[in-house]
Amino acid sequence: LFAYCVLHFSYREPPMPCYLFTWHAYGTWMPDRPQGYVRDKQILPTDKQAAASYRSRQVEETSHFDPDTQILLIEELKVTSEHRRFRLHAVATEPTHVHVLVSWHDERPFESLRRGIRESLTRRLNRRQHRRWLSHRGSRKRVKERSHFDHLMNTYLPAHRGKCWSEEKE
Repeated sequence: LFAYCVLHFSYREPPMPCYLFTWHAYGTWMPDRPQGYVRDKQILPTDKQAAASYRSRQVEETSHFDPDTQILLIEELKVTSEHRRFRLHAVATEPTHVHVLVSWHDERPFESLRRGIRESLTRRLNRRQHRRWLSHRGSRKRVKERSHFDHLMNTYLPAHRGKCWSEEKE
């Protein structure tokens, strides 16, 4: 049994931050996806013209995470969790993106931790091949309730087609 990051409330201690970070492989998740795309935190309908514009500005070929790369991402996340002092709850990958569910005990803002994780992943991937691997910003969702955490751990993340890892099943 492990303590849920979102239930760490006490009279004197605030809850630990818990987030789902997502990074897309560089050049994937373009506006021409049938599901639409996200811009300015809004889901917009498919836009082939916008996708063509985005692709014309790409400076490198589109990246994808093959099964070996997905395993490498998970291994690096496990290593960097110790170095950067965060708890890695789960990881789910696809050829086009990686989801990382984390929490931490100190006052670091999520931006600082997210940036550090991305830097670690990029360094590790660049040992294999130097190129752009990840989208610039990625996304983040704060996990505030146990029901949300449970949904991510038991339903959302395990449903991904790529490689998955969780601290519960290690």
